[in-house]
Amino acid sequence: MERVLQTGKAILLPAAIGALILYFSYHALSGDQGLAAWNGLQKEEEELEARVAELEAERAMLEKSLQRLRDQSLDLDYVEEIARTRLSYVRPDEVLVAVR
Repeated sequence: MERVLQTGKAILLPAAIGALILYFSYHALSGDQGLAAWNGLQKEEEELEARVAELEAERAMLEKSLQRLRDQSLDLDYVEEIARTRLSYVRPDEVLVAVR
């Protein structure tokens, strides 16, 4: 009987430790907070950083445009460009040709 208990301890203890190691290894690699999720978060972070850079460039362009439209530094050529491109305004002596 004692020999059966020793054999049981010799088999069950390493098996239980091995099962725990497998369980924690699996969750460390593919769990909600594992390595796979971490890789996904890294990719999402890169995408968001690229979007932030894009938005910062757009904001700089809009600030430059706004500066050219302020009363203190009004750029009349820029105002005319906006009127011609966005509003399709033309002078009375000009002809507008629409190309499709």
